[in-house]
Amino acid sequence: MNYRDPELQDRLAAEYVLGGLRGGARRRFIQLMRDDAALRRAVGEWEDRLLPLALALPPEAPPPSVWETVAARIAPAASSAPGGRSHARRLAWWQRLSVGLATATVVLAVMLLKPPAPPAEPRTVAILSAEKTPGLLVLNSLPDQRLAVQPMRDLTALADGRALELWAISPNQAPRSLGLLMPGQTTVLTPRQPPRPGDTVAVTLEPPGGAPQGVPTGPIVLSGTVI
Repeated sequence: MNYRDPELQDRLAAEYVLGGLRGGARRRFIQLMRDDAALRRAVGEWEDRLLPLALALPPEAPPPSVWETVAARIAPAASSAPGGRSHARRLAWWQRLSVGLATATVVLAVMLLKPPAPPAEPRTVAILSAEKTPGLLVLNSLPDQRLAVQPMRDLTALADGRALELWAISPNQAPRSLGLLMPGQTTVLTPRQPPRPGDTVAVTLEPPGGAPQGVPTGPIVLSGTVI
């Protein structure tokens, strides 16, 4: 086994930090880590990734029987050795940290395995037609409230050197401009007030730069109803 392989080192470092290496495998890893700076660096990187997750979790106390067994095993050494009480406190801290890391591992695994939510799709809300030519323009509502206006064919000839301006007309209200359209490609607009179901949407021919004073002046060349 090539312990110098970066991919293997990263995998072993993750197992070590998460507590997956046990017994002889863990002792051998510690020995390798003493002599390999890259391995120590990989361990440090995994600790930096996972320690904040562990510390953010609330402490979880193990059953009393577990600590009674641990205390019985370490009591003689703790009472006889100088600084035994401090050693016991450090051991308890690392035990709590191990529990936190284990819980964080489960949370991280769930986050990684959970399939991402499918992205929201554009929704067609209106189809605009000319008097004798149906379906020349498709109006799509995007998930972020913008509008994508897609010509079904090049409308440059229809524009004839003038600007194509899109309007929304709500019942009993004045037309409000939704923006200028590019005749040969999809235009994405960010209107202050998107069209609502039941509104009429229409395209007029306006001077270059759009209708003066925000009021339509030219003829309506395309129209449709928002569904």
